[in-house]
Amino acid sequence: MHKTNYKFKAHPTVYNGVEYRSRLEATWACFFDCYGWKHKYEPYDLQGWTPDFELILPCWKKDCGSHTILIEVKPYRSIAEFEGHPCTKYHYGGNEGDCIPADASACFGLNPEVTEWEMCCGSSGGMYNILDQCRDSEHVVLGAEPMGVWKLAQRVTRWSKT
Repeated sequence: MHKTNYKFKAHPTVYNGVEYRSRLEATWACFFDCYGWKHKYEPYDLQGWTPDFELILPCWKKDCGSHTILIEVKPYRSIAEFEGHPCTKYHYGGNEGDCIPADASACFGLNPEVTEWEMCCGSSGGMYNILDQCRDSEHVVLGAEPMGVWKLAQRVTRWSKT
């Protein structure tokens, strides 16, 4: 079983009419919206894991159409901190008969620099991260680099008195 030792408490956050369990999840949803990517929050209850997001990404190689990844969001500063979590076992959508309804499972940490998944893409496959996908996206927000878009998403989802 995967241990969770967070350094700070999650704050439920409403973004775009959806209540997310944490501000980090809301920030990721806003980030996806900035790029025009379709996503669903907590889409499935799988055996031993409820992914935080189902994300549909256009294929950057233009030969597959799109890819679906199931994402686990944690306040981690490195991919290594995900070790042992169920989201790390579904490379290429599954193994040995244990599959998910997606092309891959992914680890998403504290920002776009802490993301990783492994899947097939066209006639090849390998390790991917959201930074590469952002740079190849047709929906570039105000010409901003991914970390600029991330900062915008953080501003949109920050806590404020109402």
